[in-house]
Amino acid sequence: MSVKIGMHASLWAASWTREAAELAVPEAAEHGLEAIEFPLLVPEEVDAPHSRKLFEKYGIEPTSSLCLPEDKMAQLYPEKAEHFLIQALDKAHEIGSTYLGGVTFSALGFRSGKPPTKGEYENMVRGLKPAARHARKLGVTLGIEPCNRYETHLLNTSSQSLMFLEMLDEPNVTIHLDTYHMNIEEKGIGGGFRNAGKNCSYVHISESDRGVPGTGTIDWDEIFRTLADIKFAGKLVIECFVTLPPEIAAALSVWRPVAKDRQEVLEKGVPFIKGLARVHGLT
Repeated sequence: MSVKIGMHASLWAASWTREAAELAVPEAAEHGLEAIEFPLLVPEEVDAPHSRKLFEKYGIEPTSSLCLPEDKMAQLYPEKAEHFLIQALDKAHEIGSTYLGGVTFSALGFRSGKPPTKGEYENMVRGLKPAARHARKLGVTLGIEPCNRYETHLLNTSSQSLMFLEMLDEPNVTIHLDTYHMNIEEKGIGGGFRNAGKNCSYVHISESDRGVPGTGTIDWDEIFRTLADIKFAGKLVIECFVTLPPEIAAALSVWRPVAKDRQEVLEKGVPFIKGLARVHGLT
C-alpha cells in the first residue's frame, strides 16, 4: 500500500490563479506534500500551461475538483451539467490531472427541501454518464463526493453513493469520501469506509470543524486503521478552508476562520496526517 498525501488549494487562495499556483506548488513541495487539488469552478479562467509547468517542475501531482453552478445542476439540467463537466475535464487533462472529483452532480448548498427522487437520480445519470465516458477517453477518473444534509439532499452517505454508482455503471467513476461529511452522516466513519471499500479511491481529510487535522473530535486512529484494513491505496487530500470565494463560503456556512493561518495547517496538520499514515503502514 502506498497512498499519496496532498492538500486542497483553498489553503493558499480562493481561486486557482497564476499567483495562487506560484505560491502553492513550491510550498507544497517544501512540506513534503505529493498532490494539490485545485478548483475548476470556472474552468476557462485557469491557465493550464502555466499550472502544468509548475506541477512538473516541483514533482507535485495535480488533482482537480468542482461543484456545479446552480444553473447547471445535473438533477435539473443534465445537458448543461454534461457540457460543463466536459469543459472541466478537458481543462483538468490539459494540466495533467487524472482526477476530477467533488460535487460533480449538483451545486453546493442547494436542497430541494424533499428527499431525492428517482427522476433526480435519472437526470444525474443522464448528465454524468457521457461526462464519465469522455473522462475515460482522457484517462481521467471522475469522483462523486457525498456531502452532508445541509449542503445537498441528493447524496449524503456511502450507501447512497454506491447505489448511484450502480445506476451510473461506468468503470472510471469512484466515490470521493470526506471525513467531515462522514462524521455527520455515517453511523461510524470506519463503517462508511468499509462500506465503500474498493469503490473509494479518493478521500478528503477534514477535521470536525474543517480546521487543522488533529485539533477536533474526528477519531483519526479509527480512520487510518480502517484505511489500512481495506488496503486503501489512493489519495488522501487535506481540506482546510483557510481561503474561500464568498459564494462557496456561504454554501459551506464557513463564517469564521477554521485555522490561524496556512502555516498552522502545514506545520501541525500535515505532520500529524503523515505520521498516522506511516504508523498504519499506508506510506
